[in-house]
Amino acid sequence: MAYHTAMDAMGDPTRRAIVERLHAGPRAVGELAEELPVSRPAVSQHLRVLREAGLVTERRAGARRVYRLDPAGLAELRGSIDRLWTAALEGFKDVAESDARERSSMSTNTAELAVRKTITVAASIDSAFATFTERIEEWWPLASYSVGQERAEAAFLEGRVGGRVYERMQGGEEAHWAEVLAWEPPHRLVLAWRPNPAAAAPTEVEVRFAATGPDETRVELEHRGWERLGAEAAEAHASYDGGWDGVLDLYREAAGVA
Repeated sequence: MAYHTAMDAMGDPTRRAIVERLHAGPRAVGELAEELPVSRPAVSQHLRVLREAGLVTERRAGARRVYRLDPAGLAELRGSIDRLWTAALEGFKDVAESDARERSSMSTNTAELAVRKTITVAASIDSAFATFTERIEEWWPLASYSVGQERAEAAFLEGRVGGRVYERMQGGEEAHWAEVLAWEPPHRLVLAWRPNPAAAAPTEVEVRFAATGPDETRVELEHRGWERLGAEAAEAHASYDGGWDGVLDLYREAAGVA
C-alpha cells in the first residue's frame, strides 16, 4: 500500500464517515447506505476506494458484500500520520529554537548598547539626589540638550511617580522630556525618556545613588531600551553615549567635584 493512497482516501468526508461506522463492526453496503446521506452506488464506490487503499476488506455473505476495517492497513496509515506529525513537530522545534536564538542574540546586542556612566560627587547622598532632581534647572545644558534650544529657559523634574520632566520655553510653551517611572529618594529614579515625540517609543533612564562616604556619593546612570527604536537604535545610542558625558560633567560641578 502506498501511504499517499490511504491519506488521499481518508481526505473525503464520506469515506471518513464510513470508516467511523466500520469501527463498530462489519457492515453491509445497504446498512451503510441507510446511515449516510448518499446513494448505495456512491457508498459502493467509496468502499472500493477504501479497499484499494488497503483500509477495508470485503467478503461475501450470501448475496451481500460485508466490509470490515483492515487492521494492517490502519496501522500503516497511523504510522504514516505519526511520521508526518514527527516531521512537522521537528520543523516547528527548529523554527522556535531559531527564533529563540535570534531573540537572545538581539537581547544581548541591545544590552551591549546600553549607555552606562559612573561618576563620584563630593556631596552627601541626599544632596546628590536633590541636585539631580530638584535643582536640575541649575545645571542642565539647555542650550545644547533641549527641544527649544535658544528659546528654552528652564528644566523641571516633578518628584513623584507619574511626574514629568520637561522644559519651559520663552512665552510659556512647554516640551515634555520624560515621565517618572520610579521615585525612591535618595537612592534611585527611573525615567521613561522621550524628548522627541516622533521617536518610535520611549527609552529608559535609571539613575542610582550610593553613599561612599559622609560627603561622597557614587552616581550610576544607565540608559537602556534602545531596541524599542528599531533601525534608529544604534545612531541614538551613539548620540546619547557622548551626550551624557557632557551632561554629567555639569551635574558633578553643581553637586560638588570629588
